[in-house]
Amino acid sequence: MIYLRSSRRLAPMNATALETCRYPLFIIIMASYMRKNGRSPHYIKKSVRSILSQSYSNWELFVTGDKYENEQEFRSLFTSIPSSKLFLHNLPEPGERGNLTGTQLWQSGGVVAMNNALQRAEQHHNNCEPNCKIYVVSLDDDDIWSTEHLNELLSIFIRFPSVVFAWTKGYHCSSSGNPYPPIIVLQDRVNNWSGPFGGNILHSSCAWKMEVFRGFRYRGQWDFPPNYHGQKTGDYDLFEAIRAHIVAKSLDYYHSNRATIEHLIEMGNSCTKNGSLWYPD
Repeated sequence: MIYLRSSRRLAPMNATALETCRYPLFIIIMASYMRKNGRSPHYIKKSVRSILSQSYSNWELFVTGDKYENEQEFRSLFTSIPSSKLFLHNLPEPGERGNLTGTQLWQSGGVVAMNNALQRAEQHHNNCEPNCKIYVVSLDDDDIWSTEHLNELLSIFIRFPSVVFAWTKGYHCSSSGNPYPPIIVLQDRVNNWSGPFGGNILHSSCAWKMEVFRGFRYRGQWDFPPNYHGQKTGDYDLFEAIRAHIVAKSLDYYHSNRATIEHLIEMGNSCTKNGSLWYPD
């Protein structure tokens, strides 16, 4: 399934739930694995540094390892995250890496781990009522955020309370050093992007309201019907499912022209022009 909205009876709000009604909370989803070239610690440390450098500090980090083989190394990479903010889990068996190769692996890589992190986050905040301000964001373990990434997203949700999905621009490996997507849109209105979302959103640049999209999941190669001929990239597919839901329910979205994320690698290759924009080594 592309998404499944659960039906459940909400429990009385506890202190944590009441707190998120007053102070918006960002749930950061991250998937990781142990790269054969030994570079995972290098990238993850940069990603973690960018999280800790956020000017807006009300966040939690849910990390799922796709059977990160060196358990001790995996856990050591997140020791700088306060324990009250960290929710770490390492899968006993790999997801896509154990079954796919090549383009299919690139399209679906991390789907099982990301869905696991999403599931754990939603369960952790299962008693939050619709008026709780909890937003889900993703950060790939080889991407970094500017110090203002979460603050930029928060400013959108505050300025336009009806918005349930938002995304910024970023620096992509193949964008010649220019922010992606390259289209400049009006910033004084909601629903300011025309056409499909999927190919115009960098995975680490977006945020959605948890209660609106609770149960939405990434699809892997095995989740598509045999006669499916569309785009099978996990994040592209999810963003198009989100767009369809927004249209069907007459909800609002927003795209910011501000560049707040940076790709360090793409399809295993380093982005030679990226890596030191906000956090010089």
